[in-house]
Amino acid sequence: MSIILRAIRSSLSLRPLDQVSRKSLPFIQESRKCLSTVTEQPPFSPLPPSPGASPIDGLNRPSEEGRLYGKFSGVSKHTLKTDVMNILEGCNVTPDDLKFSYMRGGNLNPAAVYVQFPSRSSYDSAMGTIAKKGRLYRLERATRSQWDPIVPYDGKVIALHGLPRNVVIDDIDRFLSGCLYYPGSIQFLTIQGLGRPKRVALVRFTSQTQAMNAYITKNRNFLLNNRITLQVLQ
Repeated sequence: MSIILRAIRSSLSLRPLDQVSRKSLPFIQESRKCLSTVTEQPPFSPLPPSPGASPIDGLNRPSEEGRLYGKFSGVSKHTLKTDVMNILEGCNVTPDDLKFSYMRGGNLNPAAVYVQFPSRSSYDSAMGTIAKKGRLYRLERATRSQWDPIVPYDGKVIALHGLPRNVVIDDIDRFLSGCLYYPGSIQFLTIQGLGRPKRVALVRFTSQTQAMNAYITKNRNFLLNNRITLQVLQ
């Protein structure tokens, strides 16, 4: 009798397990199918950026590719950026693309104007434009190593020529009375002319407008009995 009862209990206990197994089989098969799909078709993943690169920096920083540099000559002592812009009209050049290089000897005449062109076509357009202007101007290829070291004055610095040898900063302050400039920016230079060395003072103004205002109101005025000529540096 005990043997028969144990057989009946074994049969009853096996039946739920079998039903659970049959019910769970489709779920297991479906799970395997999902895992297989993920393995065969991984999600898209872009290549990692190069070390030190930032996606934001890459968007904000202008590309250096395609830029060309030129050396523009034929300018005079009083040539302004606007004058060069008029000559290079239609060549996609902005004032920030111009840097004046000044000779330290003589009267601080511009040795050349270095131009940054955004593309080869812009440079070629400038060559064609200058060819139509005659032989007054010349444009030749330059390098970035010539462009980079030049610090532009941006029309905010004025050179005072014709200073007496005994001039001091207080004399410059009195001469520029009423003008808006940075007093601590006054700098004296000694440049070699045809005769004895000459003293020149460089003064930085608060803006291009203030520098031009000083040029209009103070040019050829007297300082310690010397007539002073002003030059706006670009």
